[in-house]
Parts: sequence; structure tokens; C-alpha cells
Amino acid sequence: MSWTEEQIQETVNAVMAKASSDAAFRALAVSDIYAAIQQETGQEVPREFKINVVDGTGYHATIVLPEARGEADELTETELESVAGGSKDGATDFFNGVGSIAEDAARAAIRVGENYGNAQAK
Repeated sequence: MSWTEEQIQETVNAVMAKASSDAAFRALAVSDIYAAIQQETGQEVPREFKINVVDGTGYHATIVLPEARGEADELTETELESVAGGSKDGATDFFNGVGSIAEDAARAAIRVGENYGNAQAK
């Protein structure tokens, strides 16, 4: 099943609303969010789609593990993307340069508008 942004938001809102007032449903949402979603909306979410639920009470830490490496000489998917797509610093430099070009063009347009306004006033 393909979900739209609207369906995802409606599902999240429905689960959150019920979990805020129903302790048994809240426990289900924390222990098995897939079952909770199916119970509340009738929609089945594929287990391949990862959903993490954290109970907002108490203290929590989320640890995101790095990608597992295959062979010692192999790059992870993230490392491969960064090599194939260039460096983050290179992208930052590029977009900063584009930003200054756009800023310079905007300033020039303002000067032209001011000069036009001054000429009209004479």
C-alpha cells in the first residue's frame, strides 16, 4: 500500500489521540505500533517500514547505529553516496556561492529600482 502524507498524518493523529486517553492502547502502541495502527485505523503497515515509538513520560535516549559494514574494504552506502555525490563541504561552498550571486543580483535590482524612482521624481 502506498500512503499519502495526509493518510500518514491522519494515522499519527488517530493513534496519538487514542493513546493519550486509553492506557491499554498506549501500552499496545509502545510495544507493537503496527498492531496499534491496524486496530485504530484498519490499515496494515508493512514491517519493512520502521516506526519507532517513544513514550513521552520519563527520560529517554535514542541511539542510531551506523550502517553495518560488509567486507573490510567495502564502503557503506552512506560513504559511497558521499564519494559519488561529492563532499558536503563542496556542496556548502557551491550553495553559498549561489546565495551570494542571488544576493548581489537582488541588490543590483534594488539600485535599479531606486534609480528609476529618482528619475521619475525629477
